[in-house]
Amino acid sequence: MSVLSIGLTGLAAAQAGLQTTQNNISNVNTQGYHRREVVYGSNIPSPSGTSFLGAGVHVEEARGIYSQFLDAEVLSTQSLAERYGSYSTHALTLDKLLGDPGTGLSTAVQTFFSAANEVANSPTSTAARQALISSGNTLVTRFHSVQSNLATVQKDINDEIKSSVTQINNIAGQIAKLNGQIAEFQAISQQPANDLIDTRSKLLEDLSKIVNITVLDQNGTSNVLIGNSQSLVLGAQASTVTTVQDPNSPQDVLPALKTGGVTLPAMDTSVISGGNLGGLLAFRKEILAPAQSSVDRLAYVMAQQFNDIHNDGADINGNVNVNFFSFSVNQPALNASNTSGVVNVSIPTTGYTQVTDSAYILSYDGANYTLTRQSDGASTTGTLAAVTTIGGVNQGFTLAAGAPAPAAGDRWLIRPMNDTARTLDLAITQPSQVAAATPRLDTIATATNTGTGSIGAASFVGAVPPYNTNTLQTVTLTFTSPTTFDVTGTGTGNPVGVAYAPPGPQAVTYNGWTLNLSGAPATGDTFNIKYQGTGDNSIALQFANLQTSSTKVEGTMTYGGAYNKLVNYVASLANDAKTSADSHASLLNDVKAQRDSVSGVNMDEEAAKLIQFQQAYQAAARSIQIANSLFSDLLSAVQQ
Repeated sequence: MSVLSIGLTGLAAAQAGLQTTQNNISNVNTQGYHRREVVYGSNIPSPSGTSFLGAGVHVEEARGIYSQFLDAEVLSTQSLAERYGSYSTHALTLDKLLGDPGTGLSTAVQTFFSAANEVANSPTSTAARQALISSGNTLVTRFHSVQSNLATVQKDINDEIKSSVTQINNIAGQIAKLNGQIAEFQAISQQPANDLIDTRSKLLEDLSKIVNITVLDQNGTSNVLIGNSQSLVLGAQASTVTTVQDPNSPQDVLPALKTGGVTLPAMDTSVISGGNLGGLLAFRKEILAPAQSSVDRLAYVMAQQFNDIHNDGADINGNVNVNFFSFSVNQPALNASNTSGVVNVSIPTTGYTQVTDSAYILSYDGANYTLTRQSDGASTTGTLAAVTTIGGVNQGFTLAAGAPAPAAGDRWLIRPMNDTARTLDLAITQPSQVAAATPRLDTIATATNTGTGSIGAASFVGAVPPYNTNTLQTVTLTFTSPTTFDVTGTGTGNPVGVAYAPPGPQAVTYNGWTLNLSGAPATGDTFNIKYQGTGDNSIALQFANLQTSSTKVEGTMTYGGAYNKLVNYVASLANDAKTSADSHASLLNDVKAQRDSVSGVNMDEEAAKLIQFQQAYQAAARSIQIANSLFSDLLSAVQQ
């Protein structure tokens, strides 16, 4: 090969180097771009006499510089950074919602019990009673608001999951299409499809922001798995991700792969642990669901405990057995598998302080039931009546088969106090209905009586509460003769001519109370049995004492303590997530810097290469010029 030809190959090689270097410089800020490097090879020389003098150079390829290890590290770290960022954002928002005096429950609870204290201090004050009802309404409204906000967050999470699934399908389809294009291009040209590969790398990085992925490179094709096992992209084919009902929480949705027309089992946090989607699922499981259960539990325990005491008391008009709050209880278990069998949940009056804020999964195999506590996975198997004791500890509720009867394979989500906060309301509306006094009957002999008859103290018959509805109605005994009397009063039936055998004592029983008559009443003598609760604050004192009682929630916490535990729990996880998000963001920057040091464009390095290739180009051009001059000299010599 001539000197001219060799010079031309050098010129072309230097030009390729200049063009590649300039392309690197131009794409220094292009996301996903990997710097190019020209690979040169020597041309096969032809024999020249007794030796091989060389035949110049050729460009074998302009290859992209990749580090499979560092690219994988970027995807993994990116996924975790997005996971903690998403988790932190939602957790901090919920922390503010629950902890802020204007949106949380602390202030409303404090105000309510302050009003209860005022009733205890002034049981006859209409203003104090009205303040208790008003603060009760405020407390109810605040429970509704918190529950509504949590429900909105739950809906938003479901919507975000659906949006993320749409993004995954869009990106997965593009990656599969690029896989096909890259394979086709490289098969025809036998050259790397650098620009297509860079585009695919950017898409993989975008996908890792949404969900944790594993990328398996094979012959230029990137196969993508969600997590470590769920195939999303295989070659030029992409599976579809859809959303399905969470089998353990019917109100929630989970992503699931759909391939060949078959929807695979839902993917929960055991599969999806990274990306924005992983953060959403973890936040919902670790913070939102416990918060919803905790608020329901607080509403239930507070309302039930207050009702228990209120039922012990009597209002100004002598009414008994009246609740202060109303709410829905003993709801059917939410069916977690779309079957028809019904299991009813009940909470005994002795059990509600033992109920935790965990949900449960109940399953039936046709012979035995298994109850699994979701908070820690503890479970027990046996009859429906027995499974509510886990690890020797009663869970505070009972289960009973409803209609239709459960069938083998049925599953239920059990939330013992579900929806209490939403249904909570006041059962009374008037100040006079506040039961601040202990039911008590006074027995009074009329001052104008002429006989020697006397009436003993009245006592209630049997266990109270509940009281006989007419317990506190005024009853009058009127002697129509020394041996007979008439009875008047609501609930007594107003009997006449009731026999009395002086000097007694003789028991008289009506409306759930009993007393003794004795002595020798005269005709016309009267005795009254009546409620006089004015000024009695014994029940109101119990209302006020509830605030500081430490055995009301889970048997160990006050209402305020239980709510503060929730707020602190959310705040702690939010702060931990924020710290993790910041640390992973920093780590991501470090990993990207490491990758870019290998695959990225270094302007100093490229500037040096420009000079190198410029000099190579000039040298090749000079060699061509020399060859041309020699050829001209040769022609001139021949012509002479």
